[in-house]
Amino acid sequence: MTLKKLFYWFWSTLVLGAVLAVLLGELVHVVLGREIFGSPTQLLLSGSTFAAVSQLGFFSYLVFHWLSSGLIRNTSLYDALQVLLVLVVLGNLVYLNIAKFGGTFLFVHLLIPLLILAAGLAVAWLKAKWTNRSGFIPALFFMVVATTLEAIPSINSKAGELPVAFIFFTVIILLACNSWQILQLHRWVKKPESKKVSTAGSTQG
Repeated sequence: MTLKKLFYWFWSTLVLGAVLAVLLGELVHVVLGREIFGSPTQLLLSGSTFAAVSQLGFFSYLVFHWLSSGLIRNTSLYDALQVLLVLVVLGNLVYLNIAKFGGTFLFVHLLIPLLILAAGLAVAWLKAKWTNRSGFIPALFFMVVATTLEAIPSINSKAGELPVAFIFFTVIILLACNSWQILQLHRWVKKPESKKVSTAGSTQG
Protein backbone atom coordinates (compact mmCIF):
# COMPACT_ATOMS: atom_id res chain seq x y z
CA MET A 1 0.00 0.00 0.00
CA THR A 2 1.43 3.36 -1.05
CA LEU A 3 1.47 6.43 1.18
CA LYS A 4 -1.15 8.03 -1.05
CA LYS A 5 -3.52 5.09 -0.64
CA LEU A 6 -2.84 4.98 3.10
CA PHE A 7 -3.75 8.65 3.32
CA TYR A 8 -6.92 8.03 1.28
CA TRP A 9 -7.88 5.04 3.47
CA PHE A 10 -7.56 7.09 6.64
CA TRP A 11 -9.45 10.19 5.53
CA SER A 12 -12.14 8.46 3.47
CA THR A 13 -13.09 6.24 6.40
CA LEU A 14 -13.02 9.19 8.79
CA VAL A 15 -15.24 11.29 6.52
CA LEU A 16 -17.63 8.37 6.00
CA GLY A 17 -18.11 7.93 9.74
CA ALA A 18 -18.55 11.65 10.38
CA VAL A 19 -21.00 12.24 7.51
CA LEU A 20 -23.05 9.14 8.31
CA ALA A 21 -23.30 10.19 11.97
CA VAL A 22 -24.64 13.61 10.99
CA LEU A 23 -27.12 12.10 8.51
CA LEU A 24 -28.42 9.59 11.06
CA GLY A 25 -28.65 12.25 13.75
CA GLU A 26 -30.52 14.68 11.52
CA LEU A 27 -32.84 11.91 10.29
CA VAL A 28 -33.78 11.02 13.85
CA HIS A 29 -34.16 14.72 14.63
CA VAL A 30 -36.63 15.15 11.76
CA VAL A 31 -38.60 12.00 12.64
CA LEU A 32 -38.73 12.45 16.43
CA GLY A 33 -38.45 16.21 16.60
CA ARG A 34 -35.55 16.21 19.07
CA GLU A 35 -31.79 15.75 19.02
CA ILE A 36 -31.27 12.51 20.94
CA PHE A 37 -27.70 12.08 19.64
CA GLY A 38 -26.59 15.66 20.26
CA SER A 39 -25.82 18.67 18.11
CA PRO A 40 -24.27 18.43 14.62
CA THR A 41 -20.86 19.20 16.13
CA GLN A 42 -21.25 16.37 18.64
CA LEU A 43 -22.39 14.08 15.83
CA LEU A 44 -19.29 14.91 13.80
CA LEU A 45 -17.05 14.14 16.76
CA SER A 46 -18.92 10.91 17.54
CA GLY A 47 -18.82 9.73 13.94
CA SER A 48 -15.12 10.53 13.65
CA THR A 49 -14.42 8.66 16.89
CA PHE A 50 -16.30 5.56 15.75
CA ALA A 51 -14.52 5.71 12.40
CA ALA A 52 -11.16 5.86 14.18
CA VAL A 53 -12.17 2.85 16.29
CA SER A 54 -13.10 1.05 13.07
CA GLN A 55 -9.71 1.86 11.56
CA LEU A 56 -7.93 0.53 14.63
CA GLY A 57 -10.01 -2.64 14.46
CA PHE A 58 -9.24 -3.03 10.76
CA PHE A 59 -5.52 -2.65 11.31
CA SER A 60 -5.67 -5.15 14.19
CA TYR A 61 -7.53 -7.59 11.94
CA LEU A 62 -4.89 -7.30 9.22
CA VAL A 63 -2.15 -8.11 11.74
CA PHE A 64 -4.21 -10.99 13.16
CA HIS A 65 -4.93 -12.38 9.70
CA TRP A 66 -1.28 -12.15 8.68
CA LEU A 67 -0.07 -13.93 11.82
CA SER A 68 -2.83 -16.56 11.84
CA SER A 69 -2.55 -17.46 8.17
CA GLY A 70 1.20 -17.82 8.67
CA LEU A 71 0.81 -20.13 11.67
CA ILE A 72 -2.08 -22.17 10.24
CA ARG A 73 -1.04 -23.27 6.77
CA ASN A 74 -4.10 -25.44 6.17
CA THR A 75 -6.63 -23.13 4.51
CA SER A 76 -9.63 -25.34 5.33
CA LEU A 77 -8.67 -25.49 9.00
CA TYR A 78 -8.11 -21.74 9.14
CA ASP A 79 -11.52 -21.07 7.55
CA ALA A 80 -13.18 -23.50 9.96
CA LEU A 81 -11.62 -21.72 12.94
CA GLN A 82 -12.84 -18.37 11.64
CA VAL A 83 -16.38 -19.69 11.23
CA LEU A 84 -16.21 -21.14 14.75
CA LEU A 85 -15.12 -17.78 16.16
CA VAL A 86 -17.96 -16.06 14.30
CA LEU A 87 -20.47 -18.44 15.89
CA VAL A 88 -18.91 -18.02 19.34
CA VAL A 89 -18.98 -14.22 19.12
CA LEU A 90 -22.58 -14.16 17.88
CA GLY A 91 -23.61 -16.64 20.57
CA ASN A 92 -21.99 -14.55 23.28
CA LEU A 93 -23.57 -11.39 21.91
CA VAL A 94 -27.02 -12.98 22.00
CA TYR A 95 -26.39 -14.28 25.53
CA LEU A 96 -25.18 -10.85 26.66
CA ASN A 97 -28.35 -9.21 25.37
CA ILE A 98 -30.57 -11.87 26.97
CA ALA A 99 -28.77 -11.59 30.31
CA LYS A 100 -28.71 -7.80 30.37
CA PHE A 101 -31.95 -6.91 28.61
CA GLY A 102 -34.27 -9.74 29.56
CA GLY A 103 -37.26 -7.43 29.79
CA THR A 104 -39.80 -6.14 27.34
CA PHE A 105 -37.18 -4.67 24.99
CA LEU A 106 -35.29 -7.95 24.54
CA PHE A 107 -36.46 -8.41 20.95
CA VAL A 108 -35.21 -4.95 19.98
CA HIS A 109 -31.79 -5.69 21.47
CA LEU A 110 -31.63 -9.06 19.71
CA LEU A 111 -31.94 -7.20 16.43
CA ILE A 112 -28.37 -5.99 16.99
CA PRO A 113 -26.66 -9.38 16.43
CA LEU A 114 -29.08 -10.04 13.56
CA LEU A 115 -28.12 -6.73 11.95
CA ILE A 116 -24.40 -7.49 12.34
CA LEU A 117 -24.83 -10.98 10.85
CA ALA A 118 -26.97 -9.75 7.94
CA ALA A 119 -24.51 -6.98 7.11
CA GLY A 120 -21.61 -9.41 7.46
CA LEU A 121 -23.15 -11.90 5.04
CA ALA A 122 -23.98 -9.18 2.51
CA VAL A 123 -20.49 -7.67 2.61
CA ALA A 124 -18.83 -11.11 2.48
CA TRP A 125 -20.91 -11.98 -0.59
CA LEU A 126 -19.84 -8.76 -2.29
CA LYS A 127 -16.22 -9.35 -1.34
CA ALA A 128 -16.29 -12.84 -2.84
CA LYS A 129 -17.98 -11.51 -5.98
CA TRP A 130 -15.48 -8.68 -6.46
CA THR A 131 -12.38 -10.75 -5.67
CA ASN A 132 -12.70 -14.54 -5.34
CA ARG A 133 -14.60 -17.13 -3.32
CA SER A 134 -11.83 -17.46 -0.76
CA GLY A 135 -12.54 -13.91 0.43
CA PHE A 136 -16.01 -14.77 1.78
CA ILE A 137 -15.09 -16.24 5.17
CA PRO A 138 -12.35 -13.71 6.09
CA ALA A 139 -14.71 -10.85 5.21
CA LEU A 140 -17.54 -12.41 7.25
CA PHE A 141 -15.13 -12.95 10.16
CA PHE A 142 -14.00 -9.34 10.10
CA MET A 143 -17.49 -7.89 9.78
CA VAL A 144 -18.95 -9.95 12.63
CA VAL A 145 -16.07 -10.33 15.08
CA ALA A 146 -14.41 -6.94 14.63
CA THR A 147 -17.69 -5.00 14.62
CA THR A 148 -18.88 -6.78 17.76
CA LEU A 149 -15.65 -6.13 19.64
CA GLU A 150 -15.65 -2.49 18.55
CA ALA A 151 -19.27 -2.05 19.67
CA ILE A 152 -18.92 -3.79 23.05
CA PRO A 153 -18.27 -0.51 24.96
CA SER A 154 -21.71 0.67 23.79
CA ILE A 155 -23.52 -2.65 24.08
CA ASN A 156 -22.14 -3.46 27.52
CA SER A 157 -21.31 -0.02 28.88
CA LYS A 158 -19.84 0.12 32.38
CA ALA A 159 -21.43 3.54 32.82
CA GLY A 160 -24.88 1.96 32.80
CA GLU A 161 -27.43 0.93 30.21
CA LEU A 162 -27.28 3.09 27.10
CA PRO A 163 -30.43 3.82 25.05
CA VAL A 164 -30.96 1.17 22.40
CA ALA A 165 -31.11 3.91 19.75
CA PHE A 166 -27.55 4.96 20.60
CA ILE A 167 -26.38 1.33 20.37
CA PHE A 168 -27.88 1.03 16.89
CA PHE A 169 -26.34 4.40 16.02
CA THR A 170 -22.91 3.07 17.02
CA VAL A 171 -23.29 -0.30 15.30
CA ILE A 172 -24.53 1.19 12.02
CA ILE A 173 -21.56 3.57 11.77
CA LEU A 174 -19.10 0.80 12.63
CA LEU A 175 -20.68 -1.52 10.06
CA ALA A 176 -20.51 1.15 7.38
CA CYS A 177 -16.85 1.97 8.07
CA ASN A 178 -15.87 -1.69 8.32
CA SER A 179 -17.73 -2.48 5.09
CA TRP A 180 -15.96 0.32 3.26
CA GLN A 181 -12.53 -0.81 4.43
CA ILE A 182 -12.85 -4.54 3.77
CA LEU A 183 -14.48 -4.01 0.35
CA GLN A 184 -11.79 -1.56 -0.76
CA LEU A 185 -8.82 -3.47 0.65
CA HIS A 186 -8.01 -5.36 -2.56
CA ARG A 187 -7.91 -2.06 -4.46
CA TRP A 188 -5.65 -0.38 -1.91
CA VAL A 189 -3.09 -3.19 -1.85
CA LYS A 190 -3.19 -3.84 -5.59
CA LYS A 191 0.17 -3.23 -7.20
CA PRO A 192 0.07 -0.70 -10.06
CA GLU A 193 0.62 -2.19 -13.47
CA SER A 194 3.94 -1.24 -14.97
CA LYS A 195 3.64 0.92 -18.03
CA LYS A 196 4.70 -0.73 -21.22
CA VAL A 197 7.07 1.29 -23.30
CA SER A 198 6.21 1.10 -26.97
CA THR A 199 9.12 0.57 -29.29
CA ALA A 200 7.13 0.61 -32.53
CA GLY A 201 8.21 3.05 -35.18
CA SER A 202 11.82 3.30 -34.01
CA THR A 203 14.18 4.55 -36.69
CA GLN A 204 17.42 2.98 -37.70
CA GLY A 205 20.56 5.07 -37.99
